[in-house]
Amino acid sequence: MKRIAWLGVLAMFTGCAVEYDPIGDAPPARAPNPPEPENPEQLDRIVQVQQPKVDILFIVDNSCSMAEEQSALANNFGPFMEFFTGSGLDYHIGVVSTDMSDAANHQGKLQVAGGVSYIDDTMPFQQANTIFRQMAIMGTNGDFEEKGRAAAYTMVELKPDIPRNTGFYREEASLQFVFISDEEDQSGANPITRAEFRQWMETKKISPDLVTAHAIIFPPTGPCPDGDTRGLEYARYASWTGGVVFNLCEEDWGPFMDELGLQTSGLKREFFLTKLPVTEPWSLDVKVVVPNEAGEDITLGFPSCLAGTEIDDPLCRVVYNPGRNSISFLDYVPDPFSQLLVKYNIRENFAAGSTVSEELPAGN
Repeated sequence: MKRIAWLGVLAMFTGCAVEYDPIGDAPPARAPNPPEPENPEQLDRIVQVQQPKVDILFIVDNSCSMAEEQSALANNFGPFMEFFTGSGLDYHIGVVSTDMSDAANHQGKLQVAGGVSYIDDTMPFQQANTIFRQMAIMGTNGDFEEKGRAAAYTMVELKPDIPRNTGFYREEASLQFVFISDEEDQSGANPITRAEFRQWMETKKISPDLVTAHAIIFPPTGPCPDGDTRGLEYARYASWTGGVVFNLCEEDWGPFMDELGLQTSGLKREFFLTKLPVTEPWSLDVKVVVPNEAGEDITLGFPSCLAGTEIDDPLCRVVYNPGRNSISFLDYVPDPFSQLLVKYNIRENFAAGSTVSEELPAGN
């Protein structure tokens, strides 16, 4: 009514007549909420494809307390290497230290042994073992401020083409970091902050799952020797990328090196969904279709649960992580060319292109 009155006043001053009713001609009001999806049920089909090329960079703490840990890493390299020898994969394996002070021999530079700066698929098993041992047992005279993040970033991003590093990093290969340290990462903000490092890992390749970090550390929880610190930063890098974390105190490295070899060789436990699923009520249904030599597919079912609840759910075999919008198998790795069928209800008001993020802790 107020709008009509003001139009009457305007007509009186301009000498024009009101020829239409603005209220009557107005379009109908839109519904307050967008309509529900026509097909609220989503089926993601994901194929387990083994990445044919992989670059694996070990970042080894070379400070004064790391003699035993360097030897343990070298002694347990064999089971890891078995996943690569004769696999048909095109792999590069290199080692840098956490020392960012020694510009001559470290500071993001690959360690050299046997006349080479990295191991590749042309080397026989025993030669690769010998060379890695010499690279990993690099001594303990490194800087007391261990800077693993800075060393990894410097090698790959800032110094990939210096003589000792040339040829190791390949844009078309997946990238795997393995951090080994008995102290916290002290990289600070130079040359890259924690938040920037996360973004860099997620955007370095065409897909975020092509860059993964792993950690051999004193873990965030559990027994920790006096005088040493927990590797919370390294654990974060692994958590962000779906990598594995191993307790440096464990005497038997076998299970971890098997898991590390499996993940770095290209087979994945974690898979990203295309839409945001409803989590309450729970609707995630996961099946794996496994091809066999007879040409008859075998379908396996995997009970799923929300991250955090798997601790109390002994039946859970697949965990959904809302922060990454992904599912992860707990005790199973799909074979190459297996097909994952993930069925779920789409969350209301989901917009194409929406992203899911995990809140970063305070700090760099």
